[in-house]
Amino acid sequence: MNCQHENEDHYEKMREHLAKHLETMTNGADIKGIELSGLIRMLANYYAAIVAHKMEPGELSGPRMGILIRLLVAEKSGNKDGINPTALSRFQNVKKNTISSLLRGLEESGYIERNLDPNDKRVFLIRITEAGRKMMETVGPQRLKMMNDLASDLSDDEKKQLIFLLEKLRTSMRSHVDFPLREEPDKFEESDLD
Repeated sequence: MNCQHENEDHYEKMREHLAKHLETMTNGADIKGIELSGLIRMLANYYAAIVAHKMEPGELSGPRMGILIRLLVAEKSGNKDGINPTALSRFQNVKKNTISSLLRGLEESGYIERNLDPNDKRVFLIRITEAGRKMMETVGPQRLKMMNDLASDLSDDEKKQLIFLLEKLRTSMRSHVDFPLREEPDKFEESDLD
């Protein structure tokens, strides 16, 4: 039977083995950027797998939960009309067809409603329903606690430093692309921040 320490040892050995091969492939060039990329992907996969594993049957996925949190925050900030799907798409950093699927599932569960924008009858606005609010009051705190528990081995200062460094990396990455990224916070409309 494998214990956690054996798994960690195996991971470290594999990581060292890959690093040596990458350094050979790059003629000894710095490979820390490649290591960061791989580690970030691995962490994102870990988060998704852990959340999926700990979810109760019928509980909402992370992206659907994120949409409800966004709608709840907007409502508590005074936006009673709702948010358009395009703004939600940018917030979730997903394509429009993906946000449509996520919204459809939330609507079928009774957690959101679509209403025509009173200022533009061609546009729908999405609002959280009473059922969505109640679900967020019960499941939301549990999910947030679980997400915080995943980083509990880091001190508050370490968490702040890691957040700072990841934001710095995000800014660095954006400065090295010459094409539009889906996530473009500098192009959010004022209504996105309601």
